[in-house]
Amino acid sequence: MSKPNIQPRASTGQRKSTGPRSSLPPKPTHAAPTPDPPPPPATPPPAKTPSESMAWLRTAISSGPSQHRSLVDVRRKHIGWVYAIHTVLSALAVVQLVTLRLCNQDFSELISPSVPSFVWLLLALGCVLIMGFVYVASQCPCNGLLAIVVVEVMVIFVNCHRWARLSMSWMAGVLAIVLVLNVLLYMMGIYLPLKLLPGTIFILVLTLCCIVIVVSIYLIVYLNGNRYMMRYVSMVSLIYVATLVLFTIPVIHQRRFEQADRTEFVLQATVLAMLFVYMIHPLSTMVRFGQFLVDHL
Repeated sequence: MSKPNIQPRASTGQRKSTGPRSSLPPKPTHAAPTPDPPPPPATPPPAKTPSESMAWLRTAISSGPSQHRSLVDVRRKHIGWVYAIHTVLSALAVVQLVTLRLCNQDFSELISPSVPSFVWLLLALGCVLIMGFVYVASQCPCNGLLAIVVVEVMVIFVNCHRWARLSMSWMAGVLAIVLVLNVLLYMMGIYLPLKLLPGTIFILVLTLCCIVIVVSIYLIVYLNGNRYMMRYVSMVSLIYVATLVLFTIPVIHQRRFEQADRTEFVLQATVLAMLFVYMIHPLSTMVRFGQFLVDHL
């Protein structure tokens, strides 16, 4: 049986290839952006005429000395206020101490049996710290009231010890010695080089040493009962207070800390007045002990 003769189908177009598919056509690339045109060159400033340059130079030269002169005036006013307030507070304390001595008022018999004398010293130190670290207390009129409180408390402290037992002549001698000693310390603090004056580290080390010495003396007196050793506490405290004065004066005159606040003249004057009044205590104690030795020889 013969196979049928199959007629081929007519072609309808291009045959599709049976091979692998071709990859996708590449994406069209965008043209790079054209850079911005450079900015136009800056026009140079107009040249100053010789008259304008000379006028600017004259202004700069004239403003320099005037500014320096104003700073010097502010510094002088600050120092003047410090010493004026210090003088008023110290004079107020001395007048009260002399009046109490003339009236034979001994606070060691009236107040000390109930309130220890060192409590008044701690109160004075507390008021000074409040003035230094509390903003409201450093403003007028709070700082003035605290300064008066510090002086009054120091008067009570000094009169609780040997002040009321001094004779009139020795009382005048102690006040004269305190005045002369303070003037000498002020002159040394103003004119001596800073290398010869005590610094911050020296004050900290000296404070620790004085605390150790004073505590040791009190322990010996408590264990031994020899109250005459308390005169050594007065000597140590006198040396410490004199060193504090030498440290404070350069600060007031802006020799050590130029960034010190010049508006705190009340605080600085109060510190000087407190140290001045405190010096009366160790000197009167040593004078009274000397009188005791002379009387018993």
